[in-house]
Amino acid sequence: MLDDLGLEDLDDQGRKGRLEWLPDLGQPFVDLIDDERILPYLLAFVDDYVRLDHSYGIQMMDGSPGLGLHGEPDNRAPNCAWYHVRNGVISAGLTVVSYALTDVPADAGGFVCVPGSHKANFSSPYLDQAATAVREHLAHAELRAGDAVIFTEALTHGSLDWAGPSVRRALFYKYAPGHASWLDYRWAERDLERLTPRQRQVVAPPGVFDGVTAQARQPIALADQEHRPHRG
Repeated sequence: MLDDLGLEDLDDQGRKGRLEWLPDLGQPFVDLIDDERILPYLLAFVDDYVRLDHSYGIQMMDGSPGLGLHGEPDNRAPNCAWYHVRNGVISAGLTVVSYALTDVPADAGGFVCVPGSHKANFSSPYLDQAATAVREHLAHAELRAGDAVIFTEALTHGSLDWAGPSVRRALFYKYAPGHASWLDYRWAERDLERLTPRQRQVVAPPGVFDGVTAQARQPIALADQEHRPHRG
């Protein structure tokens, strides 16, 4: 499906525009909204009422610039990102599931982070710097096509310039607790018609109460509750 978008003929900004809302690109992208392999971790780390806040894709060509380092814990006002553990229970704000569609070899560039920075009590000294400038302090994610990386936006992270043997394609699905949001996107009723009942729960507007029925928001259910990890 992505091959049909003519991404190679666009500049980085043009590719970003074509990939800015994944569910519009077809059913496989809709199916990832509540991927049964990923959802247990979101329920455990984020919220029993977890909601998809936004999603987009990227395609980096040889030489495409990386993204500067960003993200910090307990930064609730600007971006609803936080990470806390209290009484053995994890609470994370805006959380990302990144699906690699292409291999990311060790020296190719791509996603990097400052390990453990999501647990910090002070702002990272590396924020707003180019990843290449502090490369020695970063961990690089070596990936195979089909791998998924889950991380909180409280983590200091970014990406290196792309120098892989092929293009880099990745999908980003970003989730927030049921009461919080980063973007103000609202699904149109005609777009909700193609979603399953559980997917409708996952894309509901933020709030303690359901935005349509004014009833208390219902927890997201797994097909197999026995495989639901403990939130601690």
